[in-house]
Amino acid sequence: MEMLLANERRATRHAVPVECQVVREDDFTMLGAQGVDLSTCGMLLVADAPAAVGDDVLISLRIPGREQWIDARGKVARIADEHASTEGSRAVGIAFELPSIGTRHALEEALCVYPTAVSSREPRVDYAATVDMISLL
Repeated sequence: MEMLLANERRATRHAVPVECQVVREDDFTMLGAQGVDLSTCGMLLVADAPAAVGDDVLISLRIPGREQWIDARGKVARIADEHASTEGSRAVGIAFELPSIGTRHALEEALCVYPTAVSSREPRVDYAATVDMISLL
């Protein structure tokens, strides 16, 4: 019997370089200008400055493959230590809210041509779903 794994992603991430500017809202420190993957819910940012989980950020990013820029607010959701060890730099996961349905749709449309990003984190075991599956046997 195999354990079921949880999919905790709200949206599919795509492996695409992202031209952006991400600044911490409270002191306007520039956190970084290059993302390495992107979804409609967030991005992985190569960080040039330290950040902490929960930091509010302002994001300006160019939709990949287009000249269109979008602005959003976000939060540092995680510090990606595994990226630091493999790439030689630190990275932070940024969760953001897009300002409109039209902006989200434009981003979804642009991202569909890029490959899905492979997660470097181990998926967690979904114990509740596993117990439910066993109870059906």
